[in-house]
Amino acid sequence: MVWHKTISLKALEKVGGTSVKVGDNVVFLSTVNGKLHAMNGVCSHAKCILGHLEHEGMNVKCICHDAEFEIESGKMVKPPYVAPNAPMDKLGLSTYPVREDKGFIEVDLP
Repeated sequence: MVWHKTISLKALEKVGGTSVKVGDNVVFLSTVNGKLHAMNGVCSHAKCILGHLEHEGMNVKCICHDAEFEIESGKMVKPPYVAPNAPMDKLGLSTYPVREDKGFIEVDLP
């Protein structure tokens, strides 16, 4: 794995959570109660980019069909409204190690 520099911690703190391009990947970064999180930023249902924090910032919502994922585990916790019987246990997203270094967020990607 390799650490990749992304956006500044200050920028992330302003928005709370956002998806950023990191090489060939899209990563959703968030900071909740002072803790950093990083996960795959592409919804496993329809490949839309994630971007809205929900439920006190502990879940991220897909803007296309309202599927929700836990930011700590990547687990799908609410299926897309167009597929209410989706196999949520199989549609989770990868999470990644994340850290702050010299004011910037770094993500360790495979």
